[in-house]
Amino acid sequence: MREENDKTGAGGPRGIRCRICTGCGLCPGVSAATNAESGLHVLSEGALADDGRFPLKGKKRLVTVDVGTTTVAMLLYGADGAVADRYVCVNPQTAWGADVLSRVRAAEDPSAAQNMRQEILNALGRGMERFRKKLSSGETMFFTAAANTVMTYLLMGWDPAELGRAPFHASRLEGVRTEIAGVPGYILPGLSAFVGGDIVAGIHACGMCQSGLTLLLDLGTNGEMVLGDRKERIACATAAGPAFEGGPNRGVWGADMISLLARLRDEEILDETGVLKDPYFETGIRIGNVLVTQESIRAVQLAKGAIAAGIGILIRRLGVSVREIKRVVLAGGFGYYLNPQAAARIGLFPAELADRAVAGGNTALAGALLAGRQILASGGTETLNRTFQEGVLRTKVLNLAHEEGFEETYVECLSLERFWLKETAEET
Repeated sequence: MREENDKTGAGGPRGIRCRICTGCGLCPGVSAATNAESGLHVLSEGALADDGRFPLKGKKRLVTVDVGTTTVAMLLYGADGAVADRYVCVNPQTAWGADVLSRVRAAEDPSAAQNMRQEILNALGRGMERFRKKLSSGETMFFTAAANTVMTYLLMGWDPAELGRAPFHASRLEGVRTEIAGVPGYILPGLSAFVGGDIVAGIHACGMCQSGLTLLLDLGTNGEMVLGDRKERIACATAAGPAFEGGPNRGVWGADMISLLARLRDEEILDETGVLKDPYFETGIRIGNVLVTQESIRAVQLAKGAIAAGIGILIRRLGVSVREIKRVVLAGGFGYYLNPQAAARIGLFPAELADRAVAGGNTALAGALLAGRQILASGGTETLNRTFQEGVLRTKVLNLAHEEGFEETYVECLSLERFWLKETAEET
């Protein structure tokens, strides 16, 4: 799903940018392992999935699926292990609300819940039907899917009411063998009500259970973060709202807004509290073809504050310093276009981490690919389940609302100044 858009949001060169990242490796700069626009090193889907192709023996072909809150992305792998086709679409459940809580509330009506389930099944069915046309005689498909917890509940027809009320307990987090449009498959397990199978896939794809200290950031309508290594991992989620997907400036990518705010800070037109100086306070300031208003600044500021506070809490709870973090993986299309230096300039994460940031592409699809390979290689899900039980599923999940000092940290992190972390101020 590509659209022509001003790539810099500030009058820079125009070009084609995907609104839905499938990790296909087709974006400018990916093949060279560097995003020329932001200078980020790029971990393409192939790099995350052990680099190189995985030939599929016999007549079974693998389909990977990312059921996102806003979008659906699917990839078909051919006999040689390369991507043979792709299918992307808007999640039709957006008709019942842009965020997961809106859909949980909508699902209180059984007929609405059934309609939401049917709509997503129809969307996935269209993708499967497209892929069937690519198969040779005698070939069949098997899918592995990653989705956040609410999307999994709605897809499976489970009542999501428990996910929308305190204490936000999820009783169905196990991996599921199921069938969609006549295609058998497996939906990856989740960790909690708001840290689902898409993040399990991301942790798996990044190799966090075998590597040094890594920070995984998956920023969209929901902001999920994981910090850890082979010994211990902690995850959390926070509502970022629409700010990273356009927000009040619909059609302007959140990554571009962060770059614009960093520029305004450097030029001292925007102060650390998020207020534009006169004469721009009332009318906003136009940069290229983008009008930056107080409303759009505030939306990014609130989302940035929540993410930064979450990162700060994870660092404190894990008992590590910023300098110990070896790598920051920025997931999804947002991560691909994010300028790490600009993000650090407005305090999204510590400045020391800007040079350690890499773009991970669609880590949900990359993790689903790894999982699918393991299932097909072993002939079942037992080996994969054991791998998850011994690693990814031991990741702890924090409820930030219950964390001591979270509100204070959040308020401090609203500042568009350097990253704030009281306990390690000397180190950061």
